[in-house]
Amino acid sequence: MNRFGLALSSLILVAISVDPSSGQPAPDRGAVACRDEIGPVAAKRLAAQCRDASPATHPPCNAVNPCAMMRDEIERSCRMFQASSPLPVDLCAAGRGP
Repeated sequence: MNRFGLALSSLILVAISVDPSSGQPAPDRGAVACRDEIGPVAAKRLAAQCRDASPATHPPCNAVNPCAMMRDEIERSCRMFQASSPLPVDLCAAGRGP
């Protein structure tokens, strides 16, 4: 395959892996959306906590993503800011919900 074909293939893969309604990466086909796992209200709350914690420009903080993905982002952010500027204790507490 030439460079053009390879670049086009990569672009197509990126285009089909984005959820058009949110602009966020689409969840894995086999993954369960957080809103389906814990309900829409709790998923919305978790997504808000994720956005509050994450320094990323496009964090995975969306109720259509798996809850584990958002919890991992919160955990990553808590570890990142642990020494310099701690996030609120209730946000970084181990085992906190939803």
